[in-house]
Amino acid sequence: MYPWAYTPLMLGCAVIGVTAILALWRRGPPVGALAAGLSAIAIAAALQLVPLSIDTFARLSPAGDAFLRSYELSYQHARAQEAAEGPASGQSASHPLSIAPDKTQLGLALLVTFAVFLVGMIRIVSAEGALAFARPLVVFGFVLALIGIGQSALLSNKDGIVEKIYAFWQPRQGGNPFGPFVNRNHFAGWAIMVLPLAISSACAAWEQAKKTPGFDFRDRVSWLSTPRGAAMLLVAFAGSVIGLALLMTQSRSGLAAFTTATLMFAWVLVPRQTSKRGKVVAAMLIATLFIGATTWAGLDRIARRLSSQRSDTSTTARLGAWSDTLRIIEAFPVTGSGLNTYGTAMMAYQTGDRRLHFQEAHNDYLQLAAEGGMLIGVPLLFTLAIFARDVRRRFREAPKEGTSYWLRVGAVVGLLAVAMQSLVEFSLQMPGNAALFAVVAAIALHRSPNLWPAVEPAAPPGRTPA
Repeated sequence: MYPWAYTPLMLGCAVIGVTAILALWRRGPPVGALAAGLSAIAIAAALQLVPLSIDTFARLSPAGDAFLRSYELSYQHARAQEAAEGPASGQSASHPLSIAPDKTQLGLALLVTFAVFLVGMIRIVSAEGALAFARPLVVFGFVLALIGIGQSALLSNKDGIVEKIYAFWQPRQGGNPFGPFVNRNHFAGWAIMVLPLAISSACAAWEQAKKTPGFDFRDRVSWLSTPRGAAMLLVAFAGSVIGLALLMTQSRSGLAAFTTATLMFAWVLVPRQTSKRGKVVAAMLIATLFIGATTWAGLDRIARRLSSQRSDTSTTARLGAWSDTLRIIEAFPVTGSGLNTYGTAMMAYQTGDRRLHFQEAHNDYLQLAAEGGMLIGVPLLFTLAIFARDVRRRFREAPKEGTSYWLRVGAVVGLLAVAMQSLVEFSLQMPGNAALFAVVAAIALHRSPNLWPAVEPAAPPGRTPA
């Protein structure tokens, strides 16, 4: 990533998060446990930056000591000087647990920024309602999808690769751009988080219309011409274009995530139908939309992409990288190599073709285990458990209907879909995707403004509720 791209994003997210926390600290559900978990992860990452004496560092991280002896001249010199002069020199050399402290500092800064942004967005979404954020995201996604589709259709070479983003900007390390993303798999990761919000927004509008007494087929057709019906059609159309762009990326991980999202929506939507006919119609509609979108995007192109020799080579390279990552995990089981240091560690642990250096593991879970060890892994699992518990509580406290319910369903589907993609990709390591992830997670965790009178505790005697 380029600093000129992510630095303004970090500053903007930090300002929004801090402002929301200070201005709306009494709005929204309790997030103390989640904030504590995020803080524990940040503290664990910060501990990887604490300077330690060379001897202490070597005892806590023998693999780190061996790595730096081979790959860092300044560390070799400090180690030799320490051995020659001993404590009598009065200047003991030191090194933190991270094998690349500057990279860990950047990773920690991004982690803290997006954690603050997440907590602040939970407050904002709880105050304004999820729909106020879902629809702008869908509209923005529609524009982004059009840019990607136009760029792919007009600027790609004979091999289907876009060489310059927006027709003028040449990425420094090549790639296969789609829209503003240098890697089309990362656009697929962005789209798979927004697409479920479009689908759930349309489902909410249609379900609300069905509650009208005597809502027969003629009424349904007439309703589509009303402002609400037209808004639903526009959202559905925008979602279709986003889905088309996602499939046009020909991203195998994106297609798998898209299929997973479709199955999850079917699992939620079909049982909600009250008649067998309704269940069959809902299932057929979902299947038709999936098959139609796939065909529209070019079934033959997708099939060629899935069966190409390049795909087989990519799969083999990933398997090799995962095997090497397991070796890093085995070498740094407790302290990890340092947040955001995977690419540095692979200088020593990569065993595959050295013409391609793996700076990411293409599996976020393995990479986090390698970089964080038990030091970061334990609070991370604790925080994930808190997140799942809080989402479940939000579902339980609210009716299983209405806009808030459906948008929460869409947010959860998007989070699970991108979590599946993270098994073979690293979309969430892109700061833009990480920021979107925080917004979608806030929609999943928010408390609808309509529920405040029912769930807020009674004010103490002599005080009035805010």
